Amino acid sequence: MSDWTDNPRLNSWLARQEAAFPAWSVATGQQWDFSVESLDRLEKLLLDRFGGWDDMLAAEEAEDPDVMVPGWYIGEVQNRNCGTSWHRNPVEPTHPDQPKTPFVQLPDDPGAGYEDDIPPGNNPFTEIRGLFVPQPNRHLRDVVTRYH
Repeated sequence: MSDWTDNPRLNSWLARQEAAFPAWSVATGQQWDFSVESLDRLEKLLLDRFGGWDDMLAAEEAEDPDVMVPGWYIGEVQNRNCGTSWHRNPVEPTHPDQPKTPFVQLPDDPGAGYEDDIPPGNNPFTEIRGLFVPQPNRHLRDVVTRYH
């Protein structure tokens, strides 16, 4: 089985986002400290930046840094506050149900009693998309509280 946590597709994506982060951060005019609280500011920034689902999805498909870097940032907040790590299919997915974007997941722990023996995880891009689907009391910070 190929390694979803260390492969060229994942590693190059992570390197691109980390390299783009400083310029993105300056462009936002805000300080980003990878805290749970910073997700509230990121949520507002994303909602202000994109006019809706179609606008945001087009930016995601174009791998626009205004979506890619925030997705990376959300994952890094989870990694630093919840103990998750990045995963990505080492090969380009061929089935529409396979994740195309990287995601974070807790470490595999056979004794943890995970549902279906799969560690909990989260796709930050699903969370960004979810901001544009009306749901009461849904916020980006929820990605952290779900692990507790």
